[in-house]
Amino acid sequence: MSIVAKIAKGVSHRSFAGRAIRLPLRMMPNNVVVPVLGGFNRGMRWLTGAGTTSGCWLGTYEEDHFQALGKIVQPGMVAFDLGANAGFYTLALSRLVGDSGRVFAFEPDARCVYLLRRHIDLNKLRNVTIVQAAVSDSIGLVAFNGWELMQSSEYVVPSVSLDEFIGAGNPRPDFVKMDIEGAEVTALKGARNLLTNARTTWLMAPHSEELTVSCKTTFTQNGYRLRALDCVSDAPDAGDFMALAIGAKD
Repeated sequence: MSIVAKIAKGVSHRSFAGRAIRLPLRMMPNNVVVPVLGGFNRGMRWLTGAGTTSGCWLGTYEEDHFQALGKIVQPGMVAFDLGANAGFYTLALSRLVGDSGRVFAFEPDARCVYLLRRHIDLNKLRNVTIVQAAVSDSIGLVAFNGWELMQSSEYVVPSVSLDEFIGAGNPRPDFVKMDIEGAEVTALKGARNLLTNARTTWLMAPHSEELTVSCKTTFTQNGYRLRALDCVSDAPDAGDFMALAIGAKD
């Protein structure tokens, strides 16, 4: 990890020192191609301003999540990135599954898809397929406000269910990362066949305690073991967690 990344990692962004350290990073103009300075994506190319934080190119973004990925995702696997955004997880999954694996990145937002495509091209990735659609319980059109699915909106995007996507001839995933801004329950309803087989490991990022409880219930009813991001200790009552497939190593 670079010196800059180490310093930023070691100082809270809420402190005066943390804000001072990160000020030059926030002043960096957007759309500048920079190398990722640390983490699983170290050395890969990234556009400043893409994603939700400068931690994406510093390599400090969600480090605990990426440690979990390293324990689960292996070369040759098929991985689904649900809610790919600008592609930070997609890049990591592409590297982890290697040339013999495949990554399908699902993202409905047009701007995010543009950035996702740029990052795939900048890094010359050949094992990633973009699916420009929201993951839901059926194929169709759903209302979208540019961030989350809505009951109604002037902006609609295509939707797809995982069962229908796989049923169309696409490979079944070995690993799924799901961070889709509150639509997790609906997406799991569209993955009943996939869940029944309990052979896929999931990294879940529900956005409320209620969603966490509902998702956990769905997984336990289908034979999954719930774990925290370390893949060993019990899953938290609220927050991100792993749903380990039958046969997956703790």
